[in-house]
Amino acid sequence: MKQVNSDEENEGDDGRTCPICMDVWCNSGSHRLASLRCGHFFGHSCILRWLQIGCAAGHRRCPQCNKKASMKEIRIHYARKLQVLDTAERDRLREELEGVQREKHQLELELARTKLNQQLHQQQLIKLRQKLSEIQETQGCGTRQSTQVGGFVSQESSHQNLALYRSVEICREGGCRVLAYDKFLNLLIVSQRSTNTLFSGYGIKKIDAVEFRPTQFVFLHPRAIRDLAFHPLRNDMLLSVSLDRCAKLFNVASNTVVQSYTTDSQLWSCCWDADNSNLFFIGTNNGAVLQYDVRSTAGPICRITSPEDSSPVTSLAAVPTCPGRTLARGGFLACRLNSCWAYEHRDVEYVGSQLPFDGPFVSLCYDKNSGHVLISTRPSVRYPLSRHIVCQLPEVTAGVDSCLICNPVHTFQGSRSQNLLSRACQVSVPGDTLVAAHQESLKCVALWSISSGRQVLSCPASQPVIDLCSVQVNNNQYLAALSEKTMSIYMFK
Repeated sequence: MKQVNSDEENEGDDGRTCPICMDVWCNSGSHRLASLRCGHFFGHSCILRWLQIGCAAGHRRCPQCNKKASMKEIRIHYARKLQVLDTAERDRLREELEGVQREKHQLELELARTKLNQQLHQQQLIKLRQKLSEIQETQGCGTRQSTQVGGFVSQESSHQNLALYRSVEICREGGCRVLAYDKFLNLLIVSQRSTNTLFSGYGIKKIDAVEFRPTQFVFLHPRAIRDLAFHPLRNDMLLSVSLDRCAKLFNVASNTVVQSYTTDSQLWSCCWDADNSNLFFIGTNNGAVLQYDVRSTAGPICRITSPEDSSPVTSLAAVPTCPGRTLARGGFLACRLNSCWAYEHRDVEYVGSQLPFDGPFVSLCYDKNSGHVLISTRPSVRYPLSRHIVCQLPEVTAGVDSCLICNPVHTFQGSRSQNLLSRACQVSVPGDTLVAAHQESLKCVALWSISSGRQVLSCPASQPVIDLCSVQVNNNQYLAALSEKTMSIYMFK
């Protein structure tokens, strides 16, 4: 007779013996396989006898882990032999690997931030040296005086002046939030609360940009509208997203809703794809970016999330294909409240890279004419002033660190407070691009020059500005500043 090794016998019995009686459990009868809520397995008759006789009433516990148990928690299982694979070491190594990968990602991000800060400090040093040389050159000749024009201050005489052109009342009840402009239609769109008691909710008001005259209100959503975007080719098509979890395609010519897209989350932002006009992106309040195709109404064709950040997506900006630079295949930029990301289109998916900037973030926008990215942040413990960071998508050459998706050009410091998610914008003027942003604590709208890196204009704002939009009509450049109830139109002269 063949003798069975004791280790082999123990290994064979492992996973099929009751720890109370040490006898093999069965798949039927009184000693069938059973378990408690804690997950430990026993023979049914053994665990029943243990709880009824072996434990005092009110002190019934599992004989293995001593956790509280009751007879009604006994569960029957149907398995003749139960064996457990020991994966503790594998799971431990997997957790260690994930921890090392997270630490590596954090170190890479910190390295990119350090390099970014070094570039910013070098730029500030160059500016200070230039300013010092200018002071030395002008010493003894008097200081340059800023000119006052109609209450609006120009800090550099070489730049244009800004004057209030018109103030337009949008809604006395308030509720205005976002602006959108189409230069081909000369149409300015403003989101507002409905004034009709029968149709409570939110809609859009059309503004004739030639005369800046309100023309018509159209109801769209039962809850607040968070973002608007005109179609890049079909100028009469407007995309709107709302807190009612719905995105709508609206024809501004016929005043009809062409298509509605319902999601499972509140929507905060939207933009059209820069290369394919059939695609658009919407940002949700749980950090996800959904991509839709207007030719398909079944649902999103792609869902992009960030495991590190599930805060609301406040702004989206599409980037077109441009070989020889970062994001060469095109994609989009996503600004969440706690982080800022760049996503490049690769084959059938989007690969994301976190930008090495510190938040909390308010908004971002991309100017396809100049190639500048504008990222706005709120004040924080590390940065007591709000910041408006101008970046450039760099060309990809040998020796360039791939971690730096955006090279910083300027960092403009704003006010000490920013309670509203006020959006900044870029304004194209002859020979320059200006950054316009609301200064909440100073109660003004400030404009900085990207070419010189200095503040060039400042105009008072009696009401907090929620959104800013550049408007160009008949070779005239305007700046629209939207508050909760009114819109102020400033004209460059």
